[in-house]
Amino acid sequence: MVSVAAPAGYGKTTVLRQWAERDPRRFTWLPPTACATACRPAGEPRVVVIDDAQLAPPDELRRLVDAAGEWRHGRVLALVARTAPGEALGRVRAHGLTFELTSRELAFTHLEAAHMLALAGLRLNENQVAALLRRTEGWPAALYLAALALADAADADAAIASFSGADQNVADYLRHELLADLPEAQQTLLRETSILTRLTGPLCDAVTGRSGTAADLHALARAGLPLAPLDRSGRAYRAHGLLRSLLRAELARRAPALVPVLHRRAAVWHAAAGEQDAALVHAVAGRDAAVASDTLWTIASTALVDGDTARVGEHLSRFPARELAAQPGLALAAALHHLADGRRARAQAWLDAAHGAPARWTGPAALVRACLAHDGIAAMRADAELARERLTPADPAYGFALYLGGVARQLAGERVPARDRLHEALAQAEAGHAQLAWLCHAQLTLLAIDENDWIDARVHADALPARDTRAGEQALLLAAVAVVAAQRGNAAQARHDAAHAGRLLATGTEGSPWLVAETHAWLARTQIRLSDGPTARLHLTRAARFAGLVDGAPVLTGWIHDGWARADAFADSVTGDGPMLTNAELRVLRLLPSHLSFREIAARLHVSPNTVKTQALSVYRKLGVSCRSDAVARGLAAGVIAD
Repeated sequence: MVSVAAPAGYGKTTVLRQWAERDPRRFTWLPPTACATACRPAGEPRVVVIDDAQLAPPDELRRLVDAAGEWRHGRVLALVARTAPGEALGRVRAHGLTFELTSRELAFTHLEAAHMLALAGLRLNENQVAALLRRTEGWPAALYLAALALADAADADAAIASFSGADQNVADYLRHELLADLPEAQQTLLRETSILTRLTGPLCDAVTGRSGTAADLHALARAGLPLAPLDRSGRAYRAHGLLRSLLRAELARRAPALVPVLHRRAAVWHAAAGEQDAALVHAVAGRDAAVASDTLWTIASTALVDGDTARVGEHLSRFPARELAAQPGLALAAALHHLADGRRARAQAWLDAAHGAPARWTGPAALVRACLAHDGIAAMRADAELARERLTPADPAYGFALYLGGVARQLAGERVPARDRLHEALAQAEAGHAQLAWLCHAQLTLLAIDENDWIDARVHADALPARDTRAGEQALLLAAVAVVAAQRGNAAQARHDAAHAGRLLATGTEGSPWLVAETHAWLARTQIRLSDGPTARLHLTRAARFAGLVDGAPVLTGWIHDGWARADAFADSVTGDGPMLTNAELRVLRLLPSHLSFREIAARLHVSPNTVKTQALSVYRKLGVSCRSDAVARGLAAGVIAD
């Protein structure tokens, strides 16, 4: 038994005639009303063809198929239809007695399309043929109509790009072959759902305001329309692109005011289903700024914890700047996007644009402020806490608020509350937010090292894969892995990861100062363990530079001071000479190249100006110099100041 089933224009009859020309058996062509006649037994081998089998009475077609299952070898039943007679073929298909061709097999390949277009007199290059094949999806009739449309085109590329179901020849063909015999209710359904790329019963019900559209979709697919099933249960379909473009054009012509209404309904349904990207597309098309604002914030906050920020930028490009500024969710999404890419000034500008937003945006705005952390660690903690209170656990940003709160506590020296918050954030990340989980593991690694708990540090470090995230954050992950590898004695891995982290920091854009300072501080610790004093000093100098932009982070300052002490101890153990400066004097010496006043240095080191002056004079005396510039020169020469 052979089944050739495809919509009009796929060459079903041509295939059968070519088969007949090459097969010595006699072919008998019967109309769909002659199924009973075809059931009669006949001795000689032959091929019995039932054309338009979808029009045959179902009971007679089933009896014919059952009878054919008993035919002797050499006798074949061929059913040609616009849709496969699935129920009738069920039994014989289960016994492996069928050979089936569908639109998938009958669609033209690239080579076949190129050959047909050449026979039509067109001279197209490979890229043009491929573009036309994508637009027609290999539909032979559509390719032929495209050839007619391109015959007189002065610009083939432009003609291919504009070719659609709205082309007059294509539209006439589709209306006559596919739509003419459909009831008006089904045509209306097709038009109103032409805005959708995926057709399901619940979605079509919501968009059209009708019920029972799932049965209508199934009936339309069975009627031979080019509705490709997207699953094996017939619950979801996709209309052929040319049919969709024709229907969209007709919808815009017949009911232009209905188009944005349908898009808004689709946006609401997709948003409720958690399909945020589709919801945003429809919200934009439906000019629904409120839904677009809510949806893009959800997309941006999800990208924040997943590390997938590229699509946020693509969505933002749909909006002019004035629309972004007019909607808090759009402005805050833009802030997160620029923050993720290291553009802190632009992120702050979009945060400012959301100033005065309704109360429900308090949590998202607080989260963005906590990410920026412009006002020091105490403000970062307060903003993270406010975001946690105002967001719900269902919001992807909720877990990031927990993470930022944990980091703020960690840098402020509150180890136990910090660990609790970070573990809460880690539990939240188990919903599938990989990047958030990695960031939590990195901070917990450093927290464990601080407490000399190398077993716990290794557990968290082992949970950090070498994956691409944003440059600054990936550098922190690599630094955490590197310092643990160095402690384990795995110098090769530690050296590799530390070098990679250093390159990321050197090539990355401006990141959060606390994050950059923290990463440099721990890379310095790694390099000291790897006996690379100069590189460690370079990292410490850079760590100090960024730490100076962070208020209220004693732990961060402590890491840097500890790093210098280790670097000095390493240098002393290697050289056995050099100036005998105290740690306090070394800290003052390393700030002398900054051109800060003694009062400003005192504020940075949290001591009095008199103390700084006394320590500076002691430095001059020990180095045998009489001025600041000479002290800096001697410090550089001795290797206790990084160039």
